[in-house]
Amino acid sequence: MRKIILFRISSRGYPKVKVDGVSKFDSLNNLQASFPDWEFIILADNCDQPLLDQLYSDYRFDQIVETQLGNPGSFWKLYEIALESTQDDDVVYFVEDDYIHLPGSPEAILEGLYYFDYVTLYDHPDKYTLSTCAINPYAKPNRFSESSELVLGERQVWRTSNSTTMTFAVRGKILREDSDLWSITKTAQRDFDFDLFCILTKQRTLLKSRFLKQLPLKWKFFSKARRYLGIPIPGLAMHLETAYLNARERKRFNLPSV
Repeated sequence: MRKIILFRISSRGYPKVKVDGVSKFDSLNNLQASFPDWEFIILADNCDQPLLDQLYSDYRFDQIVETQLGNPGSFWKLYEIALESTQDDDVVYFVEDDYIHLPGSPEAILEGLYYFDYVTLYDHPDKYTLSTCAINPYAKPNRFSESSELVLGERQVWRTSNSTTMTFAVRGKILREDSDLWSITKTAQRDFDFDLFCILTKQRTLLKSRFLKQLPLKWKFFSKARRYLGIPIPGLAMHLETAYLNARERKRFNLPSV
């Protein structure tokens, strides 16, 4: 079984306020330290020359690919690389350049994929109505989470979820079976992570414009098997967007305080 990190890094990105004092290279250093025996494939999309120079001079990867495709397109490029090189039992972990991981992350991914089709290590605060940004529409309004099913693993307690970001793990078998849906990102102008996971996990359609726009894809992929997305409680990865951070999580991930 191969275990492969598929890491995307860019000099550009969506305008989000990130944690001060934690750079893309801090995320990469943490990732390599957390996953020491995994293969590393790096996709450098729309990277300026100083960033590229540092990647080539300070790091060793199994493969590095340079593109100018934008966020969704660069994700699909990595997906294609994985399709070409993985077997059914191989594990790939797509990771964006603004995450920090805790010890035990690799073992958690392997455990989670025993129970679920997809695994994310990031337990989204917006699904508990605890963030200062938009709340996940499936979270209950009285400070309870989205509806979840729990699994007691050997290492972690897991729960199911409706969606995650473009940082997630999956086995080669599911990667191939779901490539028809994920291929939408090849020509997309924006991220479809929330929408595509809602389709994969077969979430109910809410009477809001965004969910009604999902209907053509839901009809197209209606016969696709329902997928299950698992998240450890508490999470083992943290997205560095400040809007979704609180003091407890900053301390748990040893991030600079505000």
